[in-house]
Amino acid sequence: MYVLAFIVFYILFLLTVSTNVRFNFFVESFSENRKIKENQIAITFDDGPVENTLEILKVLDKYKAKAGFFCIGKRIEEQPDIFKEIIEKGHLVGNHTYTHTRKMGALGVSRIVWEIKECNRIAEETAGIKMMLFRPPFGIVSPKTHKALQKTGLISVGWSIRSFDAIVSSEEIVLNRIKKRIKPGAIILLHDNNAKTVKILEQLLVFLKNNNYEVVRPDKLLEINAYS
Repeated sequence: MYVLAFIVFYILFLLTVSTNVRFNFFVESFSENRKIKENQIAITFDDGPVENTLEILKVLDKYKAKAGFFCIGKRIEEQPDIFKEIIEKGHLVGNHTYTHTRKMGALGVSRIVWEIKECNRIAEETAGIKMMLFRPPFGIVSPKTHKALQKTGLISVGWSIRSFDAIVSSEEIVLNRIKKRIKPGAIILLHDNNAKTVKILEQLLVFLKNNNYEVVRPDKLLEINAYS
């Protein structure tokens, strides 16, 4: 019975640490800056660029906020002008793999390396930049992810506040979830391929402004290089 309990516990443990990049178990990730003294936070967006990204950019411009966008290679191919506009407006872009496959945890090292390199290749061909920051799809990591990052030289960036804007339909619930977790050095995860995120973002930026928070790029917050 004890052996069975241990096996069940071990399986649950592996599932937990492999599906949450914040734990730094398989891969060391920058998910927040706990040492920061200023009232600064970072807002990041996954899964673009898409048409809705343009609306996100308008809101960020309105409040003079800078953000990070972790982009899917295939979508950069589909929306090269939007990708370039993100950069032109002074925001950070990072690698979110080429396909954003749901099978990330089952991929071998060579395939993960290909996913990362292909996304970077397209970004460089599109905008002339070499991205150094990587965010694993769904936050799923494994020892194979660790090896792939060693081979490619990229740095993993996670988050400290997961908004669940991609799965929770209520804007109010998502916004309140974020507000309760705000603190200096935090990194917020949102998705620019979700229409309701535009309204959530505007309300969030108003809240942050009223509470004297400055929204900065994640590379500035973490004091790391975004590009090589």
